[in-house]
Amino acid sequence: MFDPLLYEFSLPLRESYFPLGNELELATNSRDVAEAAANLWSRYPGISADPPVRLRVAVSRENAAQPPEPAMPRGHEHLIVTAHGPGNFAVCDLARSVSFVCLTPDVAADLPYVTHYFLEPLVYLMLGARYFTMVHAACVAWNDRAILLCGDSGSGKTCLAYACARRGWTFLSGDATQIVRGAEDRTVAGRPFTIRFRETARGLFPELNAWRSAPGPNGKVDIEADTADLNLKVALRAQAGYVVFLDRAPDACAASLEPVGFDEAFSRLEQAIFAGSAQMRMEQKKTLAQFLTLPALRLKYRSAEDAEGLLRSLAVDGQP
Repeated sequence: MFDPLLYEFSLPLRESYFPLGNELELATNSRDVAEAAANLWSRYPGISADPPVRLRVAVSRENAAQPPEPAMPRGHEHLIVTAHGPGNFAVCDLARSVSFVCLTPDVAADLPYVTHYFLEPLVYLMLGARYFTMVHAACVAWNDRAILLCGDSGSGKTCLAYACARRGWTFLSGDATQIVRGAEDRTVAGRPFTIRFRETARGLFPELNAWRSAPGPNGKVDIEADTADLNLKVALRAQAGYVVFLDRAPDACAASLEPVGFDEAFSRLEQAIFAGSAQMRMEQKKTLAQFLTLPALRLKYRSAEDAEGLLRSLAVDGQP
C-alpha cells in the first residue's frame, strides 16, 4: 500500500498509565520508549474515568545523521511543535489531547533524554490543558493540609520539602505542583514518586551519599532518588491551605513569616508556562487567581530545621 506519510506505521506496543491520576494511552514500536514510560508512570493510580490523552511514539530504523540539538518548543493556539533535528521531533494537539513523536533509535535508547524532552513535557502539557494549572512549587502536607513552597531556582524548594518529609510530612512534589481546575476545595496534584536534588544537598542530608549523581540532559548534575527508597510518606493529591514563598537568608536569626500581597504572588507564579488556545490559557490563569485567595506568605529562614518547625505550627494551628 502506498503510504508515504506513514499513516499505517505499526505501533504494536500499547499500554495505559495514569500520570497525575488521569489516563494516558501510549502506543509505540520501541521497547526503550515503553520502558521509559513505565519508569515514569507505572505507580500512579487511576482517579479519572475521562477519555485518555494519547501519545504516539514512532521510532525509525536509522540513527540520527547528526546529534540531536535540544530546542524550546513553540506554540500556536492549540498546537505545540518541538524539533531536535530532522529525525527527532514532535507535534502536540492540545485541543484533541494527542501527541505524535518521531525519534531515531539512538535517541529513543537514551531514556533520560527521551523522558526530559519528549515524554514528560508532552504528557503534562496535554493534561495541563485539560485539567490543571501548573506552578513551579514543591508541595508537602501535614494532616492532609498542603503547603506549596514556591521560589526561584536555587531557593531551596526541594530541600525544604525533603526536610519536612523526613520529619513526618507527606511529600507530594519537589518542583512542580498542579492546581486542579474546577476544584472548589483547592486540590493540588503532585509527582511524588521521585525527588531530584542538586549535588550540594549532600552537605545537608548525609543519607544522599548512598545515591550517585549524574548529569541530566539539560547539563545539570543532579541526584535523583526514589521516595520509597528514602522511606517517605507520599500522596498524589491534597487540599492546599497556604502558599509560601521562600527567602533563604543566611543572616536570619530565626525563621519568620510575613504576608505577601495578591499582585506579587500572582506575578511570581504566572511565570509557569500556560499552553493552548487563548481560552485554555485564560482558564489556567483564572484558576491561578482563584487559588491565590489562599493566604500567601513569605518565609525568611536560615536552616531547613527552623523553617520546618514554623511550617508545622502553621499547618497545625493556622498560625506560626
